[in-house]
Amino acid sequence: MNIKSYIANRVGVAGLMILAVAACAKISAPSGGPKDADPPVTLKSQPENGTVMFTNKSFTVSFDEYVVLDKITDKFMVSPPLEKKPVVRLKGKDLVVSWDEVLADSTTYTFYFQDAIRDNNENNPIPNYQYVFSTGPVLDSLTVTGNVFNATDLETAADMLVMMYSNLSDTAPRTLLPAYISMPNPSGGFAISNVKPGTYRLFGMKDLNGNKKYDLESETFAFCDSVLVITPADYSINDLDSVSYKLPAAPESAKASVYTYGRHRIYAFLVDPSKQYLTFTERKSAGSLAFGLARPSDTSEFSVKLRDVPDEAWFMENNLKRDTFRLWITEDSVYNRVLIEALVTYPFTDSTGTNVSRTDTVSLRFQKPAVTRGTPRRTGGTYRTNISTKIRPGTRIWFAGMAPMNEPDTSKITLKRLIDSVAVNVPHSFARDSLDLRRYIMNAALLPGVSYSLSCSDSSFSDIYNSFSDSTGYRFTVATREDYGNVTTNLTGYEGDVIIQLLADRERVARELFVKSPGKVVFELLDKGKYRMKVIYDLDGNRAWTTGSYIPLVSPEPVTYYNGELDVKINWELEQDWDISLKYRKDVSLRSKPEIKR
Repeated sequence: MNIKSYIANRVGVAGLMILAVAACAKISAPSGGPKDADPPVTLKSQPENGTVMFTNKSFTVSFDEYVVLDKITDKFMVSPPLEKKPVVRLKGKDLVVSWDEVLADSTTYTFYFQDAIRDNNENNPIPNYQYVFSTGPVLDSLTVTGNVFNATDLETAADMLVMMYSNLSDTAPRTLLPAYISMPNPSGGFAISNVKPGTYRLFGMKDLNGNKKYDLESETFAFCDSVLVITPADYSINDLDSVSYKLPAAPESAKASVYTYGRHRIYAFLVDPSKQYLTFTERKSAGSLAFGLARPSDTSEFSVKLRDVPDEAWFMENNLKRDTFRLWITEDSVYNRVLIEALVTYPFTDSTGTNVSRTDTVSLRFQKPAVTRGTPRRTGGTYRTNISTKIRPGTRIWFAGMAPMNEPDTSKITLKRLIDSVAVNVPHSFARDSLDLRRYIMNAALLPGVSYSLSCSDSSFSDIYNSFSDSTGYRFTVATREDYGNVTTNLTGYEGDVIIQLLADRERVARELFVKSPGKVVFELLDKGKYRMKVIYDLDGNRAWTTGSYIPLVSPEPVTYYNGELDVKINWELEQDWDISLKYRKDVSLRSKPEIKR
């Protein structure tokens, strides 16, 4: 047998064996193997990342696999920013970025992609990818780190930009693009990389209109209250995650947590509106018209005339802040109109910044549902009360309607004290709430540890539109002091007016006291549960947290939190000391877990 015949024979035998195995084997899909968890790998860049004397109008980055761009419009930015955003596109396994704008001389540019570049199969991101070059002979390498928190609750400020300006004018954020720009990570930490030595102002902003300028009062704003002098000796840190700076007295565990503390901390706030204007008009019911202003106003500056309606056919009330005014229609012929035209005179800030008196004609419509024929009155109105099965000692019972209430008909209301199955009538009366025409408060001597029944017959309560309450009854008990816990706190370390808030459900204000520090704060009759304490340093003495301003740069009133939660138990007195000398403190354990956007 020659060599060719031998090879052919062997190949034929092998082929028959393969066919036999294929015929007997069970056909199944191949196993998928371990899930790919690796991000794309950069193979090369043209020009190279970190190039100096850069003169191109584009660069290309090649990856080892196909990639996708996730929310590139939101995540991609250039520092210093360009007037027009570069074009970012994919070409095969290449990322191509191009622009037409002339770049500044001797400037280091950083192209931030955050986690927008991801593999096509498993969506694995390249974390914090950056492409850097310099149009001069030197690649700037200094880094400014910090954190952005909300001024009110010291939580991470979401969707903020952090900007540095070499122009130190207070108006620079409003009129100029920043020298450097970055975006905080989900824990509020930021790093502005490739910074040139120099003197800068540091600002933060929620850029609602995308122009990288603080030109809207509705944009959240933040600033560092000192000028930053950037030198190689102090700002040579290259990675935020390696920063060892911590908040004062922050626990050691903070280093290992998702909260990374940078060198500079800025606190975001919304300024109070500086301009006065009409914010809303509404007619949500037949008899109620409402008007809102951007800022509080005296009633002498605000007035309303209803077209073809006598003044005695309506009356007006305002809220405590005097920025919302509500009209109540009292005449049926006006109440039943689908269209009411109002001449509204109000203070208005014109284009020169001067407050003038302005009058607008406002059309307000409301189409009432059909009324059942023969119905003599509007019945079954909605009335609310604060009565529960067990009420706290000292609670004042109230009833509220949807419209201004008439005086309750006390002949139809019976309050009885229940002791050993014996019911004793309890004297009571009602008084209108001085701050709310839609609410009446009941005055009665309610004893702790005693049960009561309150019977309200049909039409006990009514409003100015003849909406009457249905018959209803309540059984409740007044708790004793032993059913609750107390918290006593001794404030030290600060002298001045403070607002102490006791918070439940993380940030809900359960109690609030205005005191002078140092001193003692007592919160009594607390339900059992976990609470937090927060102090507002009431610098202006107005008994409320005061926000900051842009011009002049005035910081919001500082806040700080007690280091931990208070576990309140029934019939238990909890007492502790609290040194409030350090402002802007909130333990990592009290902060919300950062939301990682994917």
